[in-house]
Amino acid sequence: MKNMIFWGVTAGAATAAIVALMYQRKDGSRLADGLLDSARGVGNRLMEYGNQIKDRLLNNVKGPNGEPVFLDMYDRQFYEDNLGKRVYVEND
Repeated sequence: MKNMIFWGVTAGAATAAIVALMYQRKDGSRLADGLLDSARGVGNRLMEYGNQIKDRLLNNVKGPNGEPVFLDMYDRQFYEDNLGKRVYVEND
């Protein structure tokens, strides 16, 4: 009985979400269009915050021409040159 109620509520919520996303406004736009723009904005802000955290953790380490420095799976620092190849930074 509980299982049937759970699946009923889940199906109802899924249907409501689909209807809300497919609903077309009078100006021709859809609710999903606004959600996509909002998701892009949130993604861009998360990338910016991630770069700020990385800069704090790596003490503002940059490559010789201002390239961003990354960490590989072994915690070695590297940047990518013009050809896209990794150039490892020597730590003193």
